[in-house]
Amino acid sequence: MVRPLGASAVAIAIGLCVPAVAAESLVGTWATPGRCGRPLSTVDIRPMGFSGEDFFCDFKSVDRQGNTVRWRGQCTFGADREAATVTARLAKGMLSYRINRDGWNGPLQRCR
Repeated sequence: MVRPLGASAVAIAIGLCVPAVAAESLVGTWATPGRCGRPLSTVDIRPMGFSGEDFFCDFKSVDRQGNTVRWRGQCTFGADREAATVTARLAKGMLSYRINRDGWNGPLQRCR
């Protein structure tokens, strides 16, 4: 004998078929709108690194909450290397970032 599924069983079955929505990756090259490939206009994001024309950062840890990513490690600016926290957030396809508590940079667009 086949028994009909109750409402809760149907809801669970439907929920199992719906894939979770993953947050968009920030890895790639980002630039001031319309300036991809131009010096001093781009930053490159790697899973555990972040760099621009005049700095680079290497990280030991990363944390993501929704569209905000926070890396912790060290950044080098010229000859100076210092502990740093870099925070990046994605909003409406545009990226903004800050290093430590400095002001926000961006918005930046993703380059191809």
